[in-house]
Amino acid sequence: MVAVQRAIEMQGIPTVLVTLDKEQSGLMRPPRAIHPVGFQFGHSLGKPHDVETQKAVIKEALQQLTIKQEPGQIHDKEFPSY
Repeated sequence: MVAVQRAIEMQGIPTVLVTLDKEQSGLMRPPRAIHPVGFQFGHSLGKPHDVETQKAVIKEALQQLTIKQEPGQIHDKEFPSY
């Protein structure tokens, strides 16, 4: 996914990776990324039908677009509603 992210970024479109595998994603040095702490694989944005948590994850990802970052930094984020 990071290769796709980099290709999109090369077109001038900022992206944010939401990853559940921080270690593996970190090896690829994504331009911007968040790691929802404690989420199960398959629940990148939250559990099915958990609209509030899903909105919170998306809002956090969008917030990352406003912050200057170094490639490869993956920010741990807690979402208590998960």
